[in-house]
Parts: sequence; C-alpha cells; structure tokens
Amino acid sequence: MTTLPRHLPVILHPQTRRNPKSRDLSKKSMGGGSGDLSPTGIPASPSSSSSDSLPREFADYVPVSDGDSEGGCICDDPEVEALLYGSQFQHRSLREAKDLIRRYKPGYWIEGVGNTKGGDYLLPETTTLLLVGPRGAGKSTLVNRITRVFDKDDDPFAPERAQVSYNSKSNGTSFIREYKIPRNSNGICICDTRSLSRNPEKDFKMLQRWMTKGVSHGEMVTWDTDDDTKIKNLKSMGRQYSFLPYKTRKVNFVIFVVDGVSILRSIGSDKKGYMDMLRETFMNPFLSFGDDKPAVVVTHGDRLSLQQRSQVQNELAETLAIPPQQIFDIPGSDDYETDIAVLDMLRYCIQHAEQNFSMKLKNLVEMHGRETITEMMARLMGLDAVMDATIVFLCAVALLLRVSDNLL
Repeated sequence: MTTLPRHLPVILHPQTRRNPKSRDLSKKSMGGGSGDLSPTGIPASPSSSSSDSLPREFADYVPVSDGDSEGGCICDDPEVEALLYGSQFQHRSLREAKDLIRRYKPGYWIEGVGNTKGGDYLLPETTTLLLVGPRGAGKSTLVNRITRVFDKDDDPFAPERAQVSYNSKSNGTSFIREYKIPRNSNGICICDTRSLSRNPEKDFKMLQRWMTKGVSHGEMVTWDTDDDTKIKNLKSMGRQYSFLPYKTRKVNFVIFVVDGVSILRSIGSDKKGYMDMLRETFMNPFLSFGDDKPAVVVTHGDRLSLQQRSQVQNELAETLAIPPQQIFDIPGSDDYETDIAVLDMLRYCIQHAEQNFSMKLKNLVEMHGRETITEMMARLMGLDAVMDATIVFLCAVALLLRVSDNLL
C-alpha cells in the first residue's frame, strides 16, 4: 500500500471512508474494466459530483459514502492510526484525571488503616495545601498554571488569579492568598505565601507558626529585614483584610516550589548557597507530616532544555534525598504533559494529606480503651508488687532495729 506523505492530511470527508477493495478495483480498471477507478481518478460519491483527479499518493484512499456516519473517517495507515489513537487516549486520560480532582472531597482517599473508615477521622472542610519557596521560585505562577488546567474547560478567557512579579523591583506576595482549585469548589485550596527571607532562623519561626496555628486569607507576612516604611506600606495595602475575619485553615500538606534555572546555575559551580538554603528549609521538621516530606515542584523548565531539566531533577533528588517521583516538573508551557504533571502533583499531595488526618477523640477512646485499661491494670499490679516489697523491707528493718535494741 502506498503511504501518505507525513505533511498531507489524512482525515477524509465526514461522509467518506476508505474502500478496502479499492486496490482490486484499481487493478480491474487498469485492465479494461468499466468505470474510472485509475490511480489518478476518483469515483463520484452521492455527496459529491466532482471528478477531479487526485495525486498518486491517494490511489489507495477512495472515499465511499455509507450514508450513516456523520463523523470523520480515518485512513488505516498504521502510523496514522497510532498517532490518532495516542491523541484520543491522551485526551481521555486527561479528562479522567481532571474529573477525579473535580469530584474530590476531603476523606475521598482515606485508606482505612487499622480497621478505620472515613467517618472515624476529623475531616477538614477543605484540604489545604501550602506553597513554600524562595523568592523568584514561581509560586504565584504555579497557582495560575494549576488554575489554567481547569479554566480551559470552564472559562477559557478567565484572567489569571495570582499577581505575578515581573522583576526584582516588585515586593512579590506580601499577604497569604487562598485559591480554590478548581474555582468555586470546596475540595482543595492552595495558599500562596510570601517568599522566604533567606534567614533560616526567621523563616523557621514563620513556618512553625503556619504549620501549628494555621493560615488565613489576607494575613500580612513581615520579616525582620522589612523597614518601618515598608511595613507601613504593607499595612496600607492590606487595610481591607483587617475588617474582614477570614477563616483560619489548618495546613494539610506542603508544596515546596523551587526555580529550575537557579538550580542549574549551581550545578558545577562553587556557589552552593541556593542549594544549601533549599536543603535546610526542606529538612525543617515542621514541613513534614510524619515520614511524609513536602512535594517538590520545579518551575521555569520552559527556559531549559530537556537534558537540563533532567539534570535539575537528579540534583534535587540527590540533595533532598527523595525519589524522583516526588519531584514534579511543571514549566510555564501549555501542553498535555504539563497538564498531566499538574494533576499528578495535586493527586499526590491530597493523597498524602489524607494519610495524616487526625482521628476523632471518641474513636480513639473506643479503639484504644481496652488496651489502655489493660495497661493500667498491669501498671497497678506492678505497683502492688513494689508496695509488697517495700512493706517486707520495712518489716525487716524494724525487726533489725528491735534486735539491736535488745542487744544493747
């Protein structure tokens, strides 16, 4: 069979399909059969009276109307069908991944370890993910990129939600901002925060407060390095938040955002300050939930080659001592691979968040009540033995004292 050139379209008229007997018919026509079915001709179809000749490349692709189908019919070239099937599979898998996030409610992925179920846990109203990262890491850009995945279906012309800094002259994010994912949903919210100050001691105090006391929309974030003028300006900028009480949300998981370009610069360089700061912050115990450390997102990959992006991920995995599956490469590009990376990252975060939901006190008592009573009885029995030994010892001492008095 003659294959189509790669640059030519292969989707035929919606009312047509490939005739599986076209090759035989072509041979018959060349041998004197009736009808113009030569490689340079095309039979008239009910939907078209045109008899224009086609190039030789189309000899085996003869349109024949079936009168039933309204969809486009595709030729059966193996390479073309493979590309078409791959495209359809990608579209279906992307749609299913989006629907999974859209349907999510807190408690959806609780595994029920230790004979527990979803109702045994204190489920938050919304699963809260906290963005943490140094200046220029792209936290606000990441918020817009995540939102864009769902806006393509809901509102393609919706404006970006998070304010992005254009250059170093901007103060960046100075107030904690809460973003529901997708818009107007209650399953997931992402909290964008102010960039780390590069002072580990001050950063750790702020991180500890966020992780232990929670975060609220509009909360002003200041560092000791901020002068009085800057603090005054921040208070003026956030005046509307002081009149509106926003709910404080407990952080359920952390997303650690890093700049891929800055990491690449540090590879093979003597300047390791950026990597040292990342490692020290990432290892902060308050950012972890038990053994679960934050998910890592690498941004600005669209400025790097594929090889450079691979180098960055390997360097991060080695420096932070985490598997590559915990590192998500989310560039600023708008394509299928990036959308899937965003959805995979969200699923990873909320699944690990649910593994660390707290149990209700009532269920803890019911589950551990018998064990607690047994332990208490064992302890009391141990105390009885100690008391008996003490009494025996005191009696022996009293007897010795009496004997010594008689001897004296």
